[in-house]
Amino acid sequence: MSNPAPNRFLRDRLPWIIAVVAVIAMAVTMFASRNDGQSKDPKDEVLERVIARLDALESGQTGPNGSRTATTAAAMSAGRPTSSRGDMAGLMGGERAQMTPEQMAADREKQMRELEAQFARDAADPVGGGRTEDTLEKTVTGETMAGTGLKPDDVDISCKKNSCRIVSSFAKLGDAQDWGLFYITAAGGNVLSQTQMVFVPQPDGSTEVRIYANRAKG
Repeated sequence: MSNPAPNRFLRDRLPWIIAVVAVIAMAVTMFASRNDGQSKDPKDEVLERVIARLDALESGQTGPNGSRTATTAAAMSAGRPTSSRGDMAGLMGGERAQMTPEQMAADREKQMRELEAQFARDAADPVGGGRTEDTLEKTVTGETMAGTGLKPDDVDISCKKNSCRIVSSFAKLGDAQDWGLFYITAAGGNVLSQTQMVFVPQPDGSTEVRIYANRAKG
């Protein structure tokens, strides 16, 4: 008689894996600033870290400083994936053209100006936008996000007729990146679509994450 536990284990984690991979494919261009001239592809670093957090969530050891998270990430960085999921990082690999810090800052500023201008042009929608804001605020404090162990310093959510903007800040860039990925996943495609993220360094060393997205229709 077959043991149903492995199938149930994979079934429970499959939605997370699919969602994270889908978000990674959308967000990889936002993470070039984390490379800082190193040869390692920033896509791989982000994917490895998110996979490590999935390990921690499943084992019950959540949070950015969980021992299992640190161990898994270290093993992957050393080229010793702890499971077949390490192959996912390899599939997402490939060399990325290097950018100077000045080029990355200019590119980030240009992107943020364009996204802010698009959001400013959107029409106000106090009723429908307000309902979406309530949903997104509940996502911030919901069980899924609480389970990640990532706690933003503050969150500002604003939704208009066709779009939403979510702004938060973290002491560490890596936490800002991870929170953004998990938050988009937790919010769901029935709430947000066409999501873009910008990570803005602050004078005090913290990082502001700005999420721009369309309100999902239907």
